[in-house]
Amino acid sequence: MGKDRLVYWLALSLLKGIERFNIADLLERFGSPEGVFSSSGSSLEAYSPELARSIRDFNSWDRAEGELLLASKHGGRIVPYGFPGYPAALASIYDPPCLLYMKGLEWRDDLPSVGIVGTRRPTPYGLRMAETLASGLAGMGASVVSGMARGCDSAAHKGALSAGGFTAAVLGTGVDLVYPGESRKLYEEIAEKGTLISEYPISTPPLKHNFPRRNRIISGLSRGLVVVEAPVRSGSLMTARLALEYGREVFAVPGQVTSLRSSGTNKLIKDGAGLVESAADIAGALSISPARVEGKSEERPVQLEGDEMLILKALKEGPEHIDGILHATGLTAARAATLLLQMELKGFIEQKPGKCFLRRV
Repeated sequence: MGKDRLVYWLALSLLKGIERFNIADLLERFGSPEGVFSSSGSSLEAYSPELARSIRDFNSWDRAEGELLLASKHGGRIVPYGFPGYPAALASIYDPPCLLYMKGLEWRDDLPSVGIVGTRRPTPYGLRMAETLASGLAGMGASVVSGMARGCDSAAHKGALSAGGFTAAVLGTGVDLVYPGESRKLYEEIAEKGTLISEYPISTPPLKHNFPRRNRIISGLSRGLVVVEAPVRSGSLMTARLALEYGREVFAVPGQVTSLRSSGTNKLIKDGAGLVESAADIAGALSISPARVEGKSEERPVQLEGDEMLILKALKEGPEHIDGILHATGLTAARAATLLLQMELKGFIEQKPGKCFLRRV
């Protein structure tokens, strides 16, 4: 796309009140951002007096041109609505951003996307679950979407990256800023192996009101959304509500009934969200299969290692309950849960209802 056209898109994104208009409807009426700015006052008034007033008062053309230079300077790119590189799932919601600032790899429309979110102050259980679920899903070929906040979000990104998967971080700041500051290493790894996404101009600071709005992008990008650990009043539950409005599947990880950090997730389950114990639960509900992972025909055959062989030997004939596996192997519950998930992803075992497991080989 030419520079001049991008400037019009940037100008449109900088219009006061633009977030209150549906970009698809606006383009259908005026054809393009250039058409919006070149339309007569009477046409704009007929469509919306508010839009007409914003166009009349607009004086940020220099800023729009400056955004092009700044995005390039910081290694980012600008992707307008409806153009190649703009995520198809996000374009389908009723209030998509008119453009995205992106840094890193191209968005992968070919991968099923799962959002994983949770509190910024999780318990060790919440951190472990966020990372384990993300790692499992990424190992199956899903992309993991989150917000790079402290706590569960960062754990989800780390889990996806540890499995060699694709992850997208949706920021509430400009795509050039690292927030929180201690996440620079994670930011740089996502920029190299995944993608950073924002609808906010370059160098937009972490303003409090930006984060609730960015949550709709996390939900919009995702086929399903998992809330790991969150209070009833939290941004994570807001993201879940948006996911439901967009027709996405919502899942929640159960937690202790006495923990405020799990009060929101437990409520989601009461209200009908899918209860999640493993990545396989999410994959099954969303029809995600390990067979989706492509381009690895020369890899070594998947093999079992160490304690995984103990578990396989414990699974003799028919389904075996988790308690029987623990008794036969002497493993801790936490260690066994991790190994069982790994073995399920490798295709050696299958989980049945009631925490029972069955050999597939």
